[in-house]
Amino acid sequence: MSVRAIDRWIGENATVEAPRDLRTTRIEALVPLGGGQWRTFEGTGKADGSVVIPGVPEGPYVLHVGDVEYIYTSARVVDLGGAIAGRKDAPRATVPTKLALDITNLDPWQAPDDLQLFVPNSGAGQRMFGSGTGAENWPAVGDTTLERFTVNWAGFAYSSLIDAGKGDVLTVSQLSQQTGASGVPYAIVTRFASFDDITQTDGSTVSKSGAFTGVPSNLSASLDVHTTKFASHVAAVNPKAVDQGTFVEIRTQPGNTLAPIGSSATLLFLGLAAGTADVNLGAIPYGNPYPAAWGSSVVVSHYGLVDYTAPGVATPWSDYGVIMFSRDVASVSGRPIDPPLSPVQDLEVNGKSAFSDQTGVTRTPRLSWKAPAVGTPTHYTIVVSKPTGNSIGQVVAMLHTKDTKVDLPPRILEGASAFYVRVQAYASAVDITTHPYGYPADFARADVLSNILVP
Repeated sequence: MSVRAIDRWIGENATVEAPRDLRTTRIEALVPLGGGQWRTFEGTGKADGSVVIPGVPEGPYVLHVGDVEYIYTSARVVDLGGAIAGRKDAPRATVPTKLALDITNLDPWQAPDDLQLFVPNSGAGQRMFGSGTGAENWPAVGDTTLERFTVNWAGFAYSSLIDAGKGDVLTVSQLSQQTGASGVPYAIVTRFASFDDITQTDGSTVSKSGAFTGVPSNLSASLDVHTTKFASHVAAVNPKAVDQGTFVEIRTQPGNTLAPIGSSATLLFLGLAAGTADVNLGAIPYGNPYPAAWGSSVVVSHYGLVDYTAPGVATPWSDYGVIMFSRDVASVSGRPIDPPLSPVQDLEVNGKSAFSDQTGVTRTPRLSWKAPAVGTPTHYTIVVSKPTGNSIGQVVAMLHTKDTKVDLPPRILEGASAFYVRVQAYASAVDITTHPYGYPADFARADVLSNILVP
């Protein structure tokens, strides 16, 4: 049996393949014996990305990788490699690290406008989503200059420090609100600036000044969004799910077809509130200040919100289920935007509906379901989460399978007083049993969220 992890690091200037050092990663094969019993075969990871797991018999087993990943497979060769945005040698910001920007020639600021910071070579940055991200000195309505607009780089999900000596270039873009058919608002990139002389150190403050340039809207995408088709599946996410609306985004990044994990740049964004009727916006003009060779994707997402309470947990919390897909722009433009995949049906825990709170399900329950009514999934990911007493659940396991049932291995629910599961149906070109971390840009996904389950 051969297990290996060779990652592909994709920056703006180079793509580098490098082994993942697995010497400190827990890796084992769990072989089901029946009757809730499992046999464990310990593995040894090496610095060259290879793994030795002696004695694993032919047939089905579960490959346990790290803290939470479980792959249900019979494969004798498993590729754990994935695509990652940026440079492998880029350190992350770990303490408050400030970046202050003074940039002229802003498009006259509107209240719904947004800014995004993106470093294509390091995979760092994010869209700011308004003041909720803690940025300081936002422009006021009508302003045409950013003055001491300050962000904490360490607060970004992808916070690799910028290093001009490594070829990193910070790009800053303004997403300005426009008005489309039937008065529907959307945002596109109208201003763009770049800085190739920034080098950050952890905990530093860097100030830069410059000027935005205009971004011509020389591209177009025809968007015919069938919101009602997405909304019709929200009750299948969970009967108590509350519709959160439909969101359409065109995004780009280096190596876009490989969907590397990291930050990307939004070129167009459209949000349609719950209850919005289907809308055909026709051809929407937009621009792309980044290299066209990267490629770009349309990502359509429709969310359902589920509120949770659990015995012995004082703080209620919420979680989202999504019905979504990602495709290249050309394959979406001018065609009806419908969900290609719906949530799985009849999710059960030990043969009982997962849409009812249950107790006594044990710590090794069987989860089962039926295939979606719409679309043909290629595989499923089951996310097991437990309450933390905070506003979100904590993921304790992610199980990947082609089957429509899984028996939870031991130890996953140790110490959990309650839990809930998310079953994600996927349709993509990836074989999850041999390449579990290959995430192509073209895929569809639909979620189901269970009620609260008590072991």
